[in-house]
Amino acid sequence: MADPIDALSDFACQTQLGDVPARAMDYLRHALADTLAACAIGNQEEPMRRLRALQCEQVAAGRAAVLGTDVQLNPLDAAALNAAAGCWLELDEGNLSSNGHPGIQVIPTALAVAQQLGRSGADFLLACALGYEVVARIGSACDMRMSIHPHGTYGVVGAAVATARLMGLGREQMREVINLAGSSPMAGNRQGMKEGATLRNWYASHSATMGQTAVRLVQSGFTGPIDGLQPTCNDVLFDHFRPADMVRDLGRSWLLGEGYIKLYGCGRPIHAAIDALRDALAPLGDASAWPAPQEIERIELRGFKFLVFLNRTDIRNAFATRFSTPFALASVLTHRSHGIECFTEAAAADERIQALMARISMEEDATFSAEFPARQRCELALVLRGGQRLQGRCEVIRGEPANPADAQDYKDKFMALAGRVWPASRLEPLYQQARHPESLTDLRGWGLA
Repeated sequence: MADPIDALSDFACQTQLGDVPARAMDYLRHALADTLAACAIGNQEEPMRRLRALQCEQVAAGRAAVLGTDVQLNPLDAAALNAAAGCWLELDEGNLSSNGHPGIQVIPTALAVAQQLGRSGADFLLACALGYEVVARIGSACDMRMSIHPHGTYGVVGAAVATARLMGLGREQMREVINLAGSSPMAGNRQGMKEGATLRNWYASHSATMGQTAVRLVQSGFTGPIDGLQPTCNDVLFDHFRPADMVRDLGRSWLLGEGYIKLYGCGRPIHAAIDALRDALAPLGDASAWPAPQEIERIELRGFKFLVFLNRTDIRNAFATRFSTPFALASVLTHRSHGIECFTEAAAADERIQALMARISMEEDATFSAEFPARQRCELALVLRGGQRLQGRCEVIRGEPANPADAQDYKDKFMALAGRVWPASRLEPLYQQARHPESLTDLRGWGLA
């Protein structure tokens, strides 16, 4: 077998925009627009506003946009702010095949570096495709430990590859960048996420900053291990690393086309439970006919391990609401919707939701767990006070490649989020530019408020 790091280096240096297959490119265009909106609305959150103010006081200016604001900073800090903001409302894209969220690890970095260097939209588009594919392939080739949050781990390599390609590094330097970046992960834990620790949002910012720093270190003469991926992916953070799988059909088969765009603002496994709930409620008609919380005797759920792992009912803030399966079910029923209003501070304090959560039981089904992530199975029973039993199920989450959503759903999401940041007159042009960045010869200033 050829050396896997050499294969990744060749791929990162030699691939051209025309080599990206249509399916992968179509998904990337959706992901770019989705990430722009997620970062921009996240930057409006009060903790992000305060952090941005501190950064403006203490770091260097530059040409990279803090999306949805009027601030431009150096590429390290702009990318870090956008990455954290993009995670804030749990609306960023993901890829179950990669065991993570490649887009938010790569896109903020590629945009910031492209803007700082004055690169074209086409250069940015290619850098995103390459960085995303490298992230997805590394993540798909190792087994995630439930305790480790994937943000800021192998994503460092994707951010570094995107940066190095935009800066024109050659094959030997690209190899060194991959090894150095692969040896520079952080080890965030999922438990903090469940507890509502918003530090978790900064994990993606580690990819943004360390990915760029890895390139600077290599340009300065720093060196990484001969193989920087094997220890991280097989011993330190993850298990059962399969390098041959990582590079199999590299450049011919793209995991980039296997991603998903979120339709609910919560952790991806929870989407299976919401889909199953909506299936159970479908015979009742529209949401106005759904039962009120006090009419529900109990909810019984069987699902895969990750879905049941998100089991907390002691919800302390809005962020924690996004990683609790019981909360999501109770809030969707209480609000008679599945929008972002279900995952707010007001929802976290709602006594009706808290009371309903106590009547939800969850059980792991080992068969369902064995089938994940290829299938995301969940079965749900809603038992009403009068004895009526409504049953629903999910086999594949809506929006996965095997159960695709409509492109209009993705555009509607963009318009709903971006409309909270930019005036209506700018929404359609921004959406089209995000979908077709190659139409822009210079990205500087793009994405500012």
